[in-house]
Amino acid sequence: MQRGFVRNRYSVFIIFLLFLFGSGEVLAVDGLYFNAINSRYLGLAGAGYALGGSPVDVALNPANLSLVKGKKLEFGLGASIIQNRYRDRFQDPNPELVYENDKSTNVVGPGPYIAFKLPVTETINYGVTFYVPGGASGGVDKITRNTPTGESVNQWADINLPGPLGNSKQIKESNSNTFAVFKLVNGLSVKFGNLSLGGSVELAYGTQKLNQKYYDVTGNIEIPGQGYYYESSKNAFALGGILGANYSFSDSFRIAYAYQSHVGIPLNGGYTVGTNDPNYYRKTGVSYTFDLPEKHVLGLAFGPENLKFALDFVYTNYGSYLRKANQTLEDPWLPTPLGKTGSADAHLNFRDQWAVILGVEYKASPSWILRGGYSYNSPLVKSNALGGTTGGFFSLTDVVSAGLSYLFDSWSLDLAVSYNIPRKTIEGGKGTDWDLSHAVGSVGNANLTGYSYNARAAIPSFSIGAVKTFD
Repeated sequence: MQRGFVRNRYSVFIIFLLFLFGSGEVLAVDGLYFNAINSRYLGLAGAGYALGGSPVDVALNPANLSLVKGKKLEFGLGASIIQNRYRDRFQDPNPELVYENDKSTNVVGPGPYIAFKLPVTETINYGVTFYVPGGASGGVDKITRNTPTGESVNQWADINLPGPLGNSKQIKESNSNTFAVFKLVNGLSVKFGNLSLGGSVELAYGTQKLNQKYYDVTGNIEIPGQGYYYESSKNAFALGGILGANYSFSDSFRIAYAYQSHVGIPLNGGYTVGTNDPNYYRKTGVSYTFDLPEKHVLGLAFGPENLKFALDFVYTNYGSYLRKANQTLEDPWLPTPLGKTGSADAHLNFRDQWAVILGVEYKASPSWILRGGYSYNSPLVKSNALGGTTGGFFSLTDVVSAGLSYLFDSWSLDLAVSYNIPRKTIEGGKGTDWDLSHAVGSVGNANLTGYSYNARAAIPSFSIGAVKTFD
């Protein structure tokens, strides 16, 4: 099993990084979700917690359902493209150990949604929505690295590749990941004069598949016994809740607050260890909960009917949930420098995040509405939280957006685009889990100063949607 599984405790961190960052789940406004659920709010860079007026408010601030007149059906499709560039290099006195990677990838994350709002009484409104907060496929493909032990391929993998392939100390590493979260949300709003209160219950479902493989240095021969495959179970359901309020001081000024609870999705499943070789093949269960953090939003909406401004202040409590994560295996098959274990920690080092979002909505004519927005987000991770498969996702700080609606008959057709401005490249920190697992030189020599890595990402997002108003 020592040769059939990952070589040290830091490899588990790769699993978490792929889970969190190798997918489109890690998108714009606050680090875990898409910029916005629907096209309208995407055009406002995610603002709208006090502005309201869309059926999807049931999943944002359910109190705003009282701002939606009559019955409405809304549906659409959003997508984000993560344009990531990952680079690393290893320098060593031994030229056989020197390598450099420069990989650019484009990962598409789709975000469909459908919502329906129904008045129950004059003061009570009901809403329901099904949407995808995020999800995509991603990873890294055949990056060069030294073997996890610093030995030759044949020594490390206990195989017999011919000549330079088996004698080389370098290999190719690939990871692939498919991940998605789905949410079904039901909620009510109750209106008391100028005050509206709302509450929603959300059912979250998560699914993930993860595969890691090693190849010889040419990338053509898969090395047997060294990979693993993970798949979450079919029972990854969890409940969460949303509470909201809004108060209208006048027709041109409203203030709102929304709270979204923490949701722990049980991504228990199984690991197939030592794939592609019956001599090493093992399968064991794993216990793991992925935590979607809680969120607080204070929102303001102001302006006349034809020119509305939305200003939101967002606080997301990542630090309490994603500084460190743990997976527990049913069998103690994970080798570490201190021996085999069935438990492994991943040091994610996430920070709490603040965001300020400003959106503007202008009704240019009875048929056209124009939108624009800007969002600033404090850095969610810095160098001590970067890993090779995180990409530059969490370099997000500035998001700009634009959108429009065309109104005809009882329909509204909505379009929006947004773009995160990649302000800088994040340099990976020394002593991180990714750094320690890749800074491998000769046997017994980690050569921590020889390894360096960085990443950068840009994320354009698009959305098209429609709203139908019923008499």
